[in-house]
Amino acid sequence: MARRGRPRNEQSTTDILVATLELVSEVGLSALTMDAVASRAGVSKATIYRRWSSKEQLLLDAWMSAVRRPDEPDTGSLRDDLRAMFTGLGLDPLPGVDIQRVFPQMIAAAKVNDDVAAAYRAFITERRRPMQAVLRRAVARGELAADVDLDLVHDLLVAPVVYRWLVSDGPVDESVTTRLIEIVLTGVDALPRLEV
Repeated sequence: MARRGRPRNEQSTTDILVATLELVSEVGLSALTMDAVASRAGVSKATIYRRWSSKEQLLLDAWMSAVRRPDEPDTGSLRDDLRAMFTGLGLDPLPGVDIQRVFPQMIAAAKVNDDVAAAYRAFITERRRPMQAVLRRAVARGELAADVDLDLVHDLLVAPVVYRWLVSDGPVDESVTTRLIEIVLTGVDALPRLEV
């Protein structure tokens, strides 16, 4: 059977998502308008509204389009796996987009729009899977205690990187992440283990 309607133009979708990120980095979410996105992307406003019902949902999709899924290395060593993960983290570079200005806007959108909040939670859950797999393998190898709180260890590893990136503007390079991994894992190793 023939498909009804015109197929989506993937280039238009890409142009809309990039335009959204550019504009949010320039003016913020509160000043973002669908008219401005349409003009920047070279599409009609109707084209945008057919796919996104709110600018918050549009921003979340734009953000997700720019974020790579973390690798899930398996080197046989937790420290090496984590070093590989932090080296592979990042955002696809977009000329003209200050991604540090976009990220807080995207979080804010998830706090004020229930639909966006649900999608954002699903996105974060998916983003956490690779490191959770790495940490579970470390438990299986005996590198981490069986009773360790893997969610908390995950947060301890990631939170300082996010804080430096968003709040203090401190460097987040290989030297920093290597020391961070060592500090967190040394602390976790020092916890008393339950007798098996």
